[in-house]
Amino acid sequence: MKVLRKIILPLLVLTVGTAVCAQELTGTLKKIKDTGAITIGYRESSIPFSYLDDKQQPIGYAMDLC
Repeated sequence: MKVLRKIILPLLVLTVGTAVCAQELTGTLKKIKDTGAITIGYRESSIPFSYLDDKQQPIGYAMDLC
């Protein structure tokens, strides 16, 4: 039983992990890979996260993250 836990179980975990990693990219991840860019956005009226300053330029915490 100890041999099973030391050898077979790690091999099973490795096999399942490899199958998960081998899945084809779809949706958003495929778009990011194809374009080579990540598109992000922000809300203009979520003070203090994002808002427009006196010059109508976006400013705030969300802009720092962007």
